[in-house]
Amino acid sequence: MPLFKVIKASNKLGGAKMEVKEISKDKNMIVREYLFDKNDIARLEDKAVAELNRKKYHIEGFRPGRVPKEVYKLRLKEAFYEIYVADEAIKEVENELDKEELQLLLPPVIADAKFSAEGGKVVVELHTEPEVKFEPTKLKLRKAKEEEVLDGYVDMRVKYVIEENAILEPKDGQAEEGDLVKVKETVMLGEKKLRNAEEREYVLLKDDEREVVKQLFGKKKGDVVEFERTFEKGDDKIVYKYILEVEEVYKRILPEFTDEFVKSLAIENVETTEQLKEKFRTEGKEIYDRELAESYRAQIMDQIPEVTEIEISEKTIERAVENIIENLKKDGKYESYVQNYGSEEKLIEELRNYYLNMIKKDLVVKKIAEENNIKVDAEDIKAYAERVSVEWGVSPDRAEAIIKSRQDIRNEVVMEIVESKVAKILAEKAQIEEVSFKEQENK
Repeated sequence: MPLFKVIKASNKLGGAKMEVKEISKDKNMIVREYLFDKNDIARLEDKAVAELNRKKYHIEGFRPGRVPKEVYKLRLKEAFYEIYVADEAIKEVENELDKEELQLLLPPVIADAKFSAEGGKVVVELHTEPEVKFEPTKLKLRKAKEEEVLDGYVDMRVKYVIEENAILEPKDGQAEEGDLVKVKETVMLGEKKLRNAEEREYVLLKDDEREVVKQLFGKKKGDVVEFERTFEKGDDKIVYKYILEVEEVYKRILPEFTDEFVKSLAIENVETTEQLKEKFRTEGKEIYDRELAESYRAQIMDQIPEVTEIEISEKTIERAVENIIENLKKDGKYESYVQNYGSEEKLIEELRNYYLNMIKKDLVVKKIAEENNIKVDAEDIKAYAERVSVEWGVSPDRAEAIIKSRQDIRNEVVMEIVESKVAKILAEKAQIEEVSFKEQENK
């Protein structure tokens, strides 16, 4: 059995022949040799000379851009073949690889290139996409009980509506639980005023952990409250001074939740407490479905590496980690990463795991997307923009324009949409456990 197989016996490149051999295969990594004979070398010599003259390589006694081939060969000696002819050969190899449209995890790696006047070869590592074995039925998802969540949402919305419509009655006494306190708030950092007598309102509730709320219990109209809060930033401590001038204390009188109260809200097609609750339930169901889908997506993406098998060469992982480290060094972040992980060995191990998990996830998502013909169209982008516009603090149209104008953001958005569509399909095959958060709280 031959140690290699011929891939192309006659690849026409400017009338010359180039033999391509597959010399080894390790799982997803294929090593090829691209062989150039003497005729190929003559052609590559001409291309190397043309490139050197185009760059106006300077040789004393000759006009830049007009240096003959033989002069370059005499002056550059072995470097003429080892560097310049090799570069032209590598370009031709890369062009041939582009035509194949291979599915690669990494760009082709030029492992070696040796050239002389008699011939030469380029050795290329091709790290192709490996097959993945993925079993969606091994996915284990958790979801909150729908009725429990919706009941809680309705209760919260009803409470909010009642409190929003509270009647405020000024009081002379001390501020107590449930009261609303109106203050003028000043915040200082040293001598600088970050907030200068800004009017603010606080409802005093015992489970509110904010220091400003705690400080207002027991205060009355006309009181001035001063306190400091210290925050650590690295080795430094930042001290903020708060000055609260109590302008008014109000007793909140909450309305009764009755049909008459609901009618006074003047909400379209809502006249009774039951109709308002149903409206809130419908609203809550939309939020629940949206957040459940996002929860499933996050859970599934996290679990894919655990339930996926992949046949991948150690060399592929090594090359990928080398690329990541090179980028970290280029960005000046490598040393800090080593420090964070304690040693280079631990960082490399972490990068290996990170890359392997990322590849498993990406390949599974790609596989499911292709099998189910999943696409991302303009309507998907529009719907995504509408969802995130509030979070981004812009209009839906502006959010959509940002996504379309920024390629990096668009790529992230497209990937998130694809993952969501894939997750929807996988969730139908996964094991789903319904969780009662009320029961957990009562334990």
